Amino acid sequence: MRILVYPHDLNMGGSQTNAIDLASALTARGHECIIFGRRGTLCERIEQLGLEFIESPEPGRRPSLRIARALRAIAVERGIDVIHGYEWPPGLEAAMAAEPLADVAAVCTVMSMAVAPFLPEWMPLVVGTQQISAVEQGRGRLSVNLIEPSVDLGYNGAVPQTAIAAFRAQYGLDERPVVVSVCRLVPELKSEGLFTAIEVAADLAATAPFQLLIVGDGKARDDLERAAARAEDRAGRRTVVFTGELADPRVAYAVADVALGMGGSALRSLAFGAPLIVQGEGGFFRALTPESVDIFRWQGWYGVGAPGTDGRAALAKELLPLLTDPHRRERAGRFSREVVEEFSLESAAHRQLAVYRDAWAGRAAQKRRLRAAAESFAGLANYHLTQRVARWRGRQRTDDFNAVPVAARSAGAARRSGAVDSGPILYFPGVGWDTLSGTDRLLVTELARHAPIVWVDTPHTPIHKRDRGIPAVTRPQENVVRLRASTVPGVQRPYLRAVANRRRARAARRYLAAQGLRPRGIVASTTAPMLALTKDLPGVKVYYATDDFVEAGALWGVGRGYLSKAREANLAAADLVLAVTPELARHLQRTPTAGRWLPNGTEVHSPAAPEVTTATDVVLPSPIVGVVGQFNSRTDLAVLRAVQAAGLSLLLVGPRWFTTREDDEAFDALIALPGVQWVDAVPRERLPAYLALMTVGLTPYADSMFNRRSYPLKTLDYLAAGLPVVTTAVAGTGALDRRFVFTAGSADEIVDRIREVAAAEWDRAEIRRSAEPHGWGARAQQFIDLVKEDHAS
Repeated sequence: MRILVYPHDLNMGGSQTNAIDLASALTARGHECIIFGRRGTLCERIEQLGLEFIESPEPGRRPSLRIARALRAIAVERGIDVIHGYEWPPGLEAAMAAEPLADVAAVCTVMSMAVAPFLPEWMPLVVGTQQISAVEQGRGRLSVNLIEPSVDLGYNGAVPQTAIAAFRAQYGLDERPVVVSVCRLVPELKSEGLFTAIEVAADLAATAPFQLLIVGDGKARDDLERAAARAEDRAGRRTVVFTGELADPRVAYAVADVALGMGGSALRSLAFGAPLIVQGEGGFFRALTPESVDIFRWQGWYGVGAPGTDGRAALAKELLPLLTDPHRRERAGRFSREVVEEFSLESAAHRQLAVYRDAWAGRAAQKRRLRAAAESFAGLANYHLTQRVARWRGRQRTDDFNAVPVAARSAGAARRSGAVDSGPILYFPGVGWDTLSGTDRLLVTELARHAPIVWVDTPHTPIHKRDRGIPAVTRPQENVVRLRASTVPGVQRPYLRAVANRRRARAARRYLAAQGLRPRGIVASTTAPMLALTKDLPGVKVYYATDDFVEAGALWGVGRGYLSKAREANLAAADLVLAVTPELARHLQRTPTAGRWLPNGTEVHSPAAPEVTTATDVVLPSPIVGVVGQFNSRTDLAVLRAVQAAGLSLLLVGPRWFTTREDDEAFDALIALPGVQWVDAVPRERLPAYLALMTVGLTPYADSMFNRRSYPLKTLDYLAAGLPVVTTAVAGTGALDRRFVFTAGSADEIVDRIREVAAAEWDRAEIRRSAEPHGWGARAQQFIDLVKEDHAS
């Protein structure tokens, strides 16, 4: 891909450093990234990384038509696929530049503490904290992705001892512990903590002396230096050292005995193994510990103190144990390094690329949205008016969307439904009982061993006579009651869809009332807002996300706006949120307590089960690489073509459902090639006959955010059939036995891994045993345990 990366500023700062590092990482992976912007101190870093830089014209008032025209010209001349603006002015200018270009998408990253409300709602948005992601999804933004500030672990962390010694000598650092803060010295947000740290350096001068090293520059520096002079008069010695802005602050991080900071600067300090105290506003200071790390993962590396908090006392409380106990500092430093491994640049680059691919694939939906453009323009006009009034009153803030952070405005309240210890589980699935034997039906089959189930089918339209004859209440298996609610044709239209959803909820209520039943729990694993429509009923409300339903909108032909509103309604009504992957659980997190992970399962067969008879309609030579499941836009057809081109037999089993002519034609071309055989949908009970013919199971998921949040059933089905598995790196493989599941990146790497796996000797019985902990029976027990645990809490 060709990406034009446009940071809001090229002087030292976390957001812009993150933008440059990600561009470099993607360039190393074969993509073309160009940096656009006004010259600043980070241009030296851009040159050092070998990235191309294009200087922007002076913008004037933001957003700037002059900038937008320059971006558009570069996009046309260089064949740019994505224009990526960092923070709101470049984001709006990227949107303006891309709007008239059919083959260019726009993306915006916001690493500030809040998102400008006038950014277009259609624009793919990347944010740095889960809390901001939750707020923006709740407001109705349709594409919000979390990529926490990344850290280049190769570049950061390794500083020669000679450089450290020279730095200490240059700035007069002595034997006292050094507390380091690297940040812009701006009046809002960041300087509050620095003023407090300066006072604490004087307060502790006699009992736990340390030197405060402040790295950075900005409008607040003069005030900070005056405060430092007063503090040093109290301390009787030099306690605060200012370096100004450093083009390369790594050596400053390296000398830190304790780091003090927020955001990207705080994360970078972890790469050097420094104990970290996270600062915020309102007197907030808290050390990074195993107990606090989840809070920072939720709200970002920042916080807001409770009303009346004494910041000096709070910082002294966190600092003293670290200053006075070298062993504690060492343990905290090791934990810092463990935490930062999760924020590696490599991982962030893969996620960023998935965002670009999704944005480019959905670029047509970004164009000509007149209503959205009007709303954005009105919001921007209101912003400029508010800024003008604030300037006239002398109250204008420099960092406006850092000045009123989401964390300072958001407060979640836990909600609990009335609990019932007996009665059935009311289950609203995403598909009908007869439609597909997937996650819902397989889980319910096992749940029925623990509790009676009332399964409420998706509404059907009784057009055909055969449909009109089906009873409204049936018992498809022991301990399961199936309810069917009819509706009128045209259910995909918004109003009629709402009618169908209400009829579905009414069918459940009528049955429960007629039988005198009170549900112990209500489960919704559907795109419809069924928890919201049944919130008056008793029982624990469980939202079970078997996929990212909003990202699946294009795949299913359902509007993302409806899917988003329905999901938010379910989340708001839920007592417990379950998701098939930790990634999806975090994406759905709306409170500091994350959702729980309940992955897909598989059917585990008894060792005494009869030998499977192989399918007789397959005419491929061994070894056979097999793929089962639905073939659609989730499937990486390039991987399948590479397998065929390598001379390996390719057996494809499952229905096809492509939404574009291009993909349809590509699949037709694939199955026409020699060595490829496609078998359309088969009943699940016949699937083992095809699995028995395969040598290697392949999970060829394309790299998209939808796939990164999914947990493929096919991978588990392969293992349960005794097959080793090769999968693309995006598909979920957590908790699976890595002896039998192998991931690879590019198509060529996948082919190489398939060859290795196909040539090896495998004990199929041992592979089957590795799947036993992941059977649907185990998943049902996990479900029951999670609901009980939530009920107890």
